[in-house]
Amino acid sequence: MAAGGSLSRSERKAAARAEILQQEEQRDRRRQVSRIWRKPPAERSPEECQVLNESEDIVRELERRRKRRERLRRRQEEAASIPDYRGPNGIWTLLQKGRTIRAADLSEAEPTLTHMSIACLHKHNLVQHVVSQNCDGLHLRSGLPRAAISELHGNMYIEVCTSCTPNREYVRVFDVTERTALHRHHTGRMCHKCGAQLRDTIVHFGEKGTLRQPLNWEAATEAASKADVILCLGSSLKVLKKYPRLWCMSKPPTRRPKLYIVNLQWTPKDDLAALKLHGRCDDVMRLLMAELGLEIPRYDRYDMVHYGHSNQLRQARAMGDYLIVGVHTDEEIAKHKGPPVFTQEERYKMVQAIKWVDEIAPGAPYVTTLETLDKYSCDFCVHGDDITLTIDGKDTYEEVKTAGRYRECKRTQGVSTTDLVGRMLLMTKAHHSNIDEDLDYRKHTDNFGKGPKGHSPWTGVSQFLQTSQKIIQFASGKEPQPGDTIIYVAGAFDLFHVGHVDFLEKVHQLAEKPYIIAGLHFDQEVNRYKGKNYPIMNIHERTLSVLACRYVSEVVIGAPYAVTADLLDHFRVTLVCHGMTEVVPDKDGSDPYEEPKRRGIFQLVDSGSNLTTDLIVQRIIKNRLEFEARNQKKEAKELAVLEAMRRLEQEKH
Repeated sequence: MAAGGSLSRSERKAAARAEILQQEEQRDRRRQVSRIWRKPPAERSPEECQVLNESEDIVRELERRRKRRERLRRRQEEAASIPDYRGPNGIWTLLQKGRTIRAADLSEAEPTLTHMSIACLHKHNLVQHVVSQNCDGLHLRSGLPRAAISELHGNMYIEVCTSCTPNREYVRVFDVTERTALHRHHTGRMCHKCGAQLRDTIVHFGEKGTLRQPLNWEAATEAASKADVILCLGSSLKVLKKYPRLWCMSKPPTRRPKLYIVNLQWTPKDDLAALKLHGRCDDVMRLLMAELGLEIPRYDRYDMVHYGHSNQLRQARAMGDYLIVGVHTDEEIAKHKGPPVFTQEERYKMVQAIKWVDEIAPGAPYVTTLETLDKYSCDFCVHGDDITLTIDGKDTYEEVKTAGRYRECKRTQGVSTTDLVGRMLLMTKAHHSNIDEDLDYRKHTDNFGKGPKGHSPWTGVSQFLQTSQKIIQFASGKEPQPGDTIIYVAGAFDLFHVGHVDFLEKVHQLAEKPYIIAGLHFDQEVNRYKGKNYPIMNIHERTLSVLACRYVSEVVIGAPYAVTADLLDHFRVTLVCHGMTEVVPDKDGSDPYEEPKRRGIFQLVDSGSNLTTDLIVQRIIKNRLEFEARNQKKEAKELAVLEAMRRLEQEKH
């Protein structure tokens, strides 16, 4: 050692090398501890457990990091079932990383609490206009009027004809952009009015939007010029910052609207904001609506009877020898879920008409108990694999599950009441008002078959995929027998409902041994004579719905609109029946029932029911606000159950 206690040069080098070695040992130790810590506890050896016990500081730091990452992940989750656009899991972010986005990421999404809050604020005149750079159409689904929104980057459910003046819009229930891309906007479908090609409305990077609607730039800039406050919710503003007209940049800073931003990330407008809240939009809007004393409407699920329910009943019947179906009263449904779409009498009749049902139990309690099973001499009960809760958040099948008298069947993939109601509500938006009621739909050529991947876009309304096995499961498989009266009926049978059941029941009563064949028209044919966005159910969905009816023996999938001599002779038809609804002429103006009338085998049948598909849609419209509010508490209960299940799962690991 040098004089004065200082280290010599060689000693300093040795000390530095020792420090480096110590740091490397510490890094190796941390890596070792981290590797062991990431293992499930059950897979750690005694030696590895000893290493963790001797490295408490490192373990505590790893736990702190894990909790911090988990908190960040939870904050960044969006309430919608779609990713955001520029966040860590956003669409553009994922695409830049080379990851693909499923179509369902967008098409399965529903309006969030924030979407519904904005629609409510607009209704109360607290929000004047909405500017969105998203293409998902969720603001329209929330009920926001078309005039009150500017979708600056387009809408994936709208295609337009730019050859018509003014531009003619087609609002679809499917994604129109599957075949379009940058500078390639033609969708492959044609305008039924002028025959020109339709194009999407999407504005891609590097493009300048030229369409008046749905971009609605004029309304956006006018609203911005009059605004006192601009509230930015969830937007990164990396694109919107480039539009000075939206921020009134031509005005002196003191005369510009006050800017408030809600976002988990930094935005380029943060420094100009009067207030920046780092939080989730839903959390902030929930607090805001509570402060204003406004109830947030719900975009919610609805109760109906569809082929998905029929499939569950088919599975349930296969589990035993006799199937009794309990049907709740209107009062019970309203108490636990909200107002039903169908009345209890309509539901009783619909369920009884399903061919796998042996008996119904009217007025069944919402909570299934052992007493109920014993009352009807049932060995067990069956339900789908979804969550069913009472008004106070309890499992409605808890008692029978505990007793071992519960069975479960699979839901039918690709169908939900929410999806069907969404299709109905889409037809009721204001964007249909520009379609004249007296349009000549007979000029509507078959453009639907030119959709993406060669199938009808109407078939793509839902993710349901028809298979021969599914048809076999639903079909009766019975051939007409000697002495049978073969009766033919035809139509759309859309949203198969009690009006159809009443009609088919009356037809069934016309003969001692009836064999009813139902002819279902293809989707494009139904659209020709029904217009708008009909049919709501595609041909495959309608097929299963009709096959599930106990009065129907056979279904002709894609039956010709005109009942021809060949059809009558092929099926040896004895009688052709039609309800009291209007018979629309064929494409050439002829009567589609001309041949059976000539043979004297045509008969009109009065079902005694006035329920039609149109009336069901009108019910949805009329009671929409009630329907949207009905499950507010129910959703909170379901989320609480799911959270509890997640916690239990985490504790197991």
